[in-house]
Amino acid sequence: MLAALSIFCAVAAYELHRFLGSPGGLPAIAALVASYLLPASIALGVSADARYQRYRAPYDFESLVFFLWPVLAPICLFQTRGWRGIGILGLFVVVFFRKYFVRDAYGLPGIG
Repeated sequence: MLAALSIFCAVAAYELHRFLGSPGGLPAIAALVASYLLPASIALGVSADARYQRYRAPYDFESLVFFLWPVLAPICLFQTRGWRGIGILGLFVVVFFRKYFVRDAYGLPGIG
């Protein structure tokens, strides 16, 4: 649950920075931290889920997921949870692409 919350907060901070026109200074530093926190949170969540499901992950699996999370996170979720893992991935996609839903719903010009 904590990993999911940190993933949501990292995506929200990064996308909010982009929505505001990428201002400099402290918001830029926060967006940079959020851009590194996102793959770290995903790697932590996948690692915790693999341990909970008693999946034997290879050595240094967390580092591999950190760098290749767009490919390995869906594969690992599908292997450990089956089709339920695709639902978890769907929630992430909805959070990640919500800026387009907001733009279309409110008629805002050119977000991201």
